[in-house]
Amino acid sequence: MPSVAFRRIEKLLPALSQDELRVLIRVIELDLGPTPDARRMRVARAPNSSPNNGPPRAPNSSPEQQGALDNVVPTVVSRSFRSEALEVLHFLNEKTSRNYRDTDTNLRLIEARLRSGASVQDCKSIVARKFLQWKDDTKMRIYLRPGTLFRASKFEDYLGELEVRDAK
Repeated sequence: MPSVAFRRIEKLLPALSQDELRVLIRVIELDLGPTPDARRMRVARAPNSSPNNGPPRAPNSSPEQQGALDNVVPTVVSRSFRSEALEVLHFLNEKTSRNYRDTDTNLRLIEARLRSGASVQDCKSIVARKFLQWKDDTKMRIYLRPGTLFRASKFEDYLGELEVRDAK
């Protein structure tokens, strides 16, 4: 049975395979020591490096462990949410009969929400729910835009509304 730490990382990093996740967790555990409770895990500090001492290394890791980390980190860093963000933006355009362009300004907001753990379905559900709530309200309809729907503070509120509705 996967540990609590494994399940949290699995949710946050959907691009990694289970084997890559296990390697990442093992590297974290080697750095932090055994952690019986995932909530007590501290965030790993950025590896110390300078131009003269080679590539950055995870603190307290052996060369073999660093080799395992090398296989994982590029996957995490290179994870792109661009295609998923485009899918959400196109859904917003279809629902609202608008034409928001796929510019960095619009897509970065959606990508940030996806990186923070929201799914494409969460984003689409928020768009659909807010469209139903605001479509007939001329004052609120103008807020059916990426800047409002996917701003971090607003998005969390809207996501919470979905969860309350689903719990009923």
